[in-house]
Amino acid sequence: MRKKVAFLINPFKRIQLQSYVDWVKSCLDFSLIIFDQEWPKRLNDFDEVWVMGGDGTFNYFVNKYPNCDKPIALFKGGTGNDFYWKLYGNLTREMHLNTIIDSHVESFDAGQVNEMLFLNGVGIGIEGEVLSAIDAIRWLGGALGYYLAAIPALIRFKTYHIQGGREVFLCMIFNSARAGGGFHFFPMADLQDGQLDMLICDPLPVYKRLFYMPIIQSGGHLNLPFVHFSKISSEQIRCDRVLRAQVDGEVLESDTFDFKILPAKFKFIVPTKL
Repeated sequence: MRKKVAFLINPFKRIQLQSYVDWVKSCLDFSLIIFDQEWPKRLNDFDEVWVMGGDGTFNYFVNKYPNCDKPIALFKGGTGNDFYWKLYGNLTREMHLNTIIDSHVESFDAGQVNEMLFLNGVGIGIEGEVLSAIDAIRWLGGALGYYLAAIPALIRFKTYHIQGGREVFLCMIFNSARAGGGFHFFPMADLQDGQLDMLICDPLPVYKRLFYMPIIQSGGHLNLPFVHFSKISSEQIRCDRVLRAQVDGEVLESDTFDFKILPAKFKFIVPTKL
């Protein structure tokens, strides 16, 4: 019996992604049930779920279907594609589709901040401000767009205090490794370790913020004395003012952020480990 697959497409990009969808369909010997405008209310009737979009699309998916127990395949169709990269790396389109067809399934962690699930990560403060320039990021794409959006935020962003009176420039809690289309904030991240990774950066003058930006992009900041890493399973971050946080490319505003790990929360179709 052939499997029944729901193929969920980012409805805001369905025209741009149509040729990719058509190519996928042409490579298969079974039919997909495509949802490129309104997604189904539930997924109970399907054997697998394929989702095409970017980090924001995947974030929408896990929050719309937080109890999904079906194998999930991700297709690259966004700006940064950071979580996709963590699962599939730089596979060619053909190799990626063969991986999906092979249907090797593993369970992976997710995170939760307040009432919102995330796959990739959360940046409190400056990342939320960078996200406010999302049009520039999407127009230019990837790390270049992130760079141009981040520079003004790096210059004008004011540090904030968290619990205990600690002054910080940057606070990030991630499940995955990178954001912004290729900024490797957490190169050591493991999606299956049952923990989240936390980064706190001490206050920095503007010239150092700009100087260290490309170093952070490459993941070369792990031993810098003003950057502090830790592993957590839960954490509450209380800020001295309401801040914007970037959550997988979506915005969350609050002065209190409650985090917890959701071990082995979702099942993804991924390449077989060597």
